[in-house]
Amino acid sequence: DIYIIEGFIDLIQKGYQVELIDGVEDLSRALEKDVAVVVLSHVNYRTGYFYDMASINEQIHSKDALVIWDLCHSVGAVPMHLNQTDSDFAIGCTYKYLNGGPGSPALLWVNEKHRDQFWQPLSGWWSHKKPFGMAQHYEPANSIRRYLCGTQPVISMSLIECGVDIFLHADMQKIREKSLKLTDLFIQLVHQECSEFGFELITPLGHKHRGSHVSYRHEFGYEIIQALIARGVIGDYREPAVLRFGITPLYLGFEDIWNAVQHLKETMLNSEWKNKEYLVRGEVT
Repeated sequence: DIYIIEGFIDLIQKGYQVELIDGVEDLSRALEKDVAVVVLSHVNYRTGYFYDMASINEQIHSKDALVIWDLCHSVGAVPMHLNQTDSDFAIGCTYKYLNGGPGSPALLWVNEKHRDQFWQPLSGWWSHKKPFGMAQHYEPANSIRRYLCGTQPVISMSLIECGVDIFLHADMQKIREKSLKLTDLFIQLVHQECSEFGFELITPLGHKHRGSHVSYRHEFGYEIIQALIARGVIGDYREPAVLRFGITPLYLGFEDIWNAVQHLKETMLNSEWKNKEYLVRGEVT
């Protein structure tokens, strides 16, 4: 997301600058400056910290700035209320908790009050008011469709339709409740079974600020994740030294959590992560 923002600023050449902050604790200081837009992850991709959307929106709006929420690690995992919290914009992906698979379409939400006031920098055929009118000049649609661009990837759209349909038959609050029970169990078992191996929990213990993935810091995090993947436990690694475990309540059970932690314990006891093939970093971590 930062890459996209930097590229857009370079493109329009209007004197905007990007200032990075470590967390919302630095937001008040940053907002003392002349801020136009704040981009925040609803759930932090590394730590799993779950931010309070309503209070942050209020804080940002009090300084006459707009907020764009990144929902990549929250859509399909935690309840959210974009309209009720007066959010401005939100973006996200469908390949995580919505089960769209790699390369599946992104998603965009725009508050209705902003819908016709902002322009899509890529003015494509499908965002035209009358795409099959074949007009010579561009005129944006009078709906959320103005934020589209080209022809949609139909095969990927079909796959994500299946993923989203599942959620039409599920209660988001019950999904959240099971997520917290599963992550509670995972944290408890790692502490119980693997406390001697040097894993540092960086995901919040409190339910209020915990998303649906659990992360630990370990010096040999990359190697450990590769050893787990070889055992069929698919976590991932993020710099610096972070092991990340996504907990998906729709199809993970409590026995799965127990088995995953036992694999982690055995991987450490047997020093499997020291295997030479795990020492070479792949392009994808």
